[in-house]
Amino acid sequence: MSYAVIASDAPCILTEQNLILQTVVGVYEWERVAERVLIFDVQIEGRLPLNISRTLIEQHLRSWLITCRYRLLEALAEHLCSRILNEWSCSRVILGIEKPGALGDIA
Repeated sequence: MSYAVIASDAPCILTEQNLILQTVVGVYEWERVAERVLIFDVQIEGRLPLNISRTLIEQHLRSWLITCRYRLLEALAEHLCSRILNEWSCSRVILGIEKPGALGDIA
């Protein structure tokens, strides 16, 4: 008789890029009068397959952003990563946030 054992310690990784959402974020008062576009890249790792769709991620991020009024992107990122870790059974979250136009004409 022969047996085969297949084991993998590799994490299941879900990556979604270019999620375009809006929220109020910024240090200066003129930045805080209206929502602005942010572009999110999300990578979620878990031990088990993550049955999370792009639409579900967008919906959750959008609902979490409604009440957010952070001044710094870093604080916003920390808040969203905590929410993702608590909402879905995952072990690691990598979140990139781009704030188009934040550097003005520099590029």
